[in-house]
Amino acid sequence: MMCFQRYLLLYFFLLFGLTTFSSAQDKLLSTAAIREDFQFIREQLFNVHANPFTQLTKESYKAYFDSLEAGLNQPLSVADFQRKASLALIPLGDEHAAISMRSANAPKKTPNLADSVATNISYQRLGTIGYIFARSFATRGSQDLRVYERCIDSIFAVIRRDQITRLAIDVSSNDGGASAVGTMIIKHISQKPYKSYSMSWKRSEAYLAKLTSWGFRDETYQKAAPGELLHFPSGTVIPGQVSSPFDGEVVVIIGPGTFSSAILFATLVQDNKIALLAGESPVNGHPTHFGEMYSTILPNSQLELRFGVKEWVRPAGRDKINKLVPDIPCKLPTNKDLTMLIKQLQW
Repeated sequence: MMCFQRYLLLYFFLLFGLTTFSSAQDKLLSTAAIREDFQFIREQLFNVHANPFTQLTKESYKAYFDSLEAGLNQPLSVADFQRKASLALIPLGDEHAAISMRSANAPKKTPNLADSVATNISYQRLGTIGYIFARSFATRGSQDLRVYERCIDSIFAVIRRDQITRLAIDVSSNDGGASAVGTMIIKHISQKPYKSYSMSWKRSEAYLAKLTSWGFRDETYQKAAPGELLHFPSGTVIPGQVSSPFDGEVVVIIGPGTFSSAILFATLVQDNKIALLAGESPVNGHPTHFGEMYSTILPNSQLELRFGVKEWVRPAGRDKINKLVPDIPCKLPTNKDLTMLIKQLQW
């Protein structure tokens, strides 16, 4: 895992290299207001986050918070406070963690892939090689999982008809979504039992309230003491049965944009030797990471604080380097045309 000092340098560069944001709606917050919000962030991270002390000890993290709070000695705009408060997230080592502005009128910078579920998984034949492009695992809810399952079942029916002998599954630009989609793919390429992730889950009153508001009830979590870390060891997954699983060679293509549940999928494949990975290592994500996202609103600035309440540990365990390293390293084409790359791979 990247050391704390490198996280700090990277964050300072990103935060202060940006042009200062301003708008008519960006009100000025008093010193008392920003300090109250900052204390709220501290309380949330220490009490709700799955494991806030992976980079620093609790004492060191407290001292780090104290040093940041000492600099909050004058009124700030919401945008300026956002940048300063975001520094508090650095020691988490949580790639999903963020403090962001909420604006219903803000234009979308990227299309919502959850609105195009049926086209998130596509297939084409390249001679005797099959190519599945999994651009996203995004969903709008559990109802979309049925759409994914129908799409994936249909794709593998076409693959059987095409008599494909080698199959490339491309998640090189997939930024995640529902991990269940990756599980659906795995059952079509391997019927052998495989080892799952282990998981730790922080019990907190704040997240229990979230679960209750969603109508979700977990007795084990509810009965645990606040602050208790619930451990769930790695188990054995028995893939769901399919009529005719693919029995040829498989390679999974990863890249700089592979993230979140797409990394989880690729990690399960690699750690269980289901298939080889080809391509480039992801830039931001890690096989062992924080997930199950929790969000809350800061009381004065109305900024949204987001982080994980579960820590997922790869099947190979913490002793393995926390980086997704391809078995077949190769540079991905800048034009995103993977046809020649797939044909030339030594697999």
